[in-house]
Amino acid sequence: RKTNKSESSPNTRMAEILMSEAERTFILHGIQDNVRSDGRGCEDYRPIELETEVVSNANGSARVRLANSDVLVGVKGELGKPSLDTPEHGRLEFFVDCSANATPDFEGRGGEDLALEISSMLARAYDCPSCLDTQALGIIKREQCWVLYVDILILECGGNLFDAVAIAVKAALGNTKLPVITVRKDENDETELEISDDPYDCERIKILNAPCIVTLSKTDGSCY
Repeated sequence: RKTNKSESSPNTRMAEILMSEAERTFILHGIQDNVRSDGRGCEDYRPIELETEVVSNANGSARVRLANSDVLVGVKGELGKPSLDTPEHGRLEFFVDCSANATPDFEGRGGEDLALEISSMLARAYDCPSCLDTQALGIIKREQCWVLYVDILILECGGNLFDAVAIAVKAALGNTKLPVITVRKDENDETELEISDDPYDCERIKILNAPCIVTLSKTDGSCY
């Protein structure tokens, strides 16, 4: 049962969990022997299933199954106006929807609270120039840019949810194709945009440094 959470740093989310003495002893013995109840070692990650191009009407998409969590992400690129503080950059906007069938915890406001927490976490994680080159999404300074709407659907929630979301978002962004845009001046010296309709004439997003999230449990100085 989650009882308290605090931000120890912008990149670390800590939560305290209450457990009985018997549960604690069982876990500590497993850590000492480097074995989990499912046979994995303490530092062994769960298997990941990843699919891309799973949403036909999106610029990019991905689906990730991790533990018993199932996450679907679609990315839609639209032309918009740059933010005032980054006039030469594009931007990302995250939206999270928690399916009511994913877990009973999503009943009432539980799903809304978790959706807000995940979207805020992603916004913080991607608010870093070295994570994603948003300047490459800029088109005309202070006038036009690509706005990437990242829609996340939680289909099932069963462990490592934040990890699954981060992997799915990174994969969907890597799968995103944006049509090439050419900026021209017309006969009246006004700027106009020419958007390529050739499906092979597209640009990809570099995701090498896009963030991933790893969930760990810590007890008596040991992580697993």
